Amino acid sequence: MKLFTKTTLAVAGISLASMAFAADPLANTTWQTYDEGKPKGTVKITESNGVLTGTLISTNSAKGKKHVGTTIIKGLKADGGGKYSGGTITDPEKGKDYRMTAQLSGSTLKLKGYIGPFSRSQEWKKK
Repeated sequence: MKLFTKTTLAVAGISLASMAFAADPLANTTWQTYDEGKPKGTVKITESNGVLTGTLISTNSAKGKKHVGTTIIKGLKADGGGKYSGGTITDPEKGKDYRMTAQLSGSTLKLKGYIGPFSRSQEWKKK
């Protein structure tokens, strides 16, 4: 009986600990991307071991269709409070990678890509 009680308590403890490490709010979400205010494509963000990755799953331009399936966000990690850093974002049309940060606010994801002292921002909307 003691073994059963200890096992039950151990399982309950592990379950509670797992709940404390809930999935990141960006994990398994889909986003409409915009460039200069116009819808451009759709990105699916997934999470593995605390690292977020974004893959282009559709595009609105014929030129961009060849990039569907391309991973455009790599290595993004949560800083807390809806802020993310440490990742890179790729411009698939130019093939260039940029350091990035992101801020999640409700159904809006504000991204900022950096190259040297220069930056460019975009806002994506959750689908």
